[in-house]
Amino acid sequence: MTSDKAASDATEDAVTSALREVDHRVKNNLQMIASLIQLQARRTEEDAVRSALHTVLGRVGAVATVHRRLFQGDPHLFEASDFLRDLTGDLAAQAGRDDVQISLDLEPVSLPAASGAPFALIANELLDNALRHGCPPGRECGIAVRLDGEDGCRLSIADGGAGLGGRPDGFGLTVARLLCRQLHAELSIEDAQPGLRVTVAIPRRAGA
Repeated sequence: MTSDKAASDATEDAVTSALREVDHRVKNNLQMIASLIQLQARRTEEDAVRSALHTVLGRVGAVATVHRRLFQGDPHLFEASDFLRDLTGDLAAQAGRDDVQISLDLEPVSLPAASGAPFALIANELLDNALRHGCPPGRECGIAVRLDGEDGCRLSIADGGAGLGGRPDGFGLTVARLLCRQLHAELSIEDAQPGLRVTVAIPRRAGA
């Protein structure tokens, strides 16, 4: 083995070791934050506060899923389609809704790693809105999630509920709009007849 090759291998080993250390610390920090939120949710007696804390917990979980995905593959790229499969499965399990059918139509789409967390939080907010507001409990409903690589990345989430009905944006949509600015993305809302369709168009190399 040449000295250059040995030096290169040593550098690669050092980088890998550093990444593993970062991975371990971030996991511990996210787990600690999630545990604190869960503890607070159990102790509160107000339903509205408990619901808000569970919503925050979902956001922490979305970021944790992004982190796990990044360290499973190329740390420079975020596989949006794989993440959406994880997220929809997690949200459906948490909701415990047998009356909601979620369909997925996902093309393989890779985003720069820096776009991972904003994309995850946007998807989490839109799916949570679709489950809670588009498909209220006790009403059979479908949610369609579509992802394609048209001109970068296009995410569409449609529900079969009552639609926006002239209501102003709730907090979830406000958060999604703010995160779209970070990605230079465009968020549009339209009547899906029935229900609501929200589309987020992210330009190529956003967040790079």
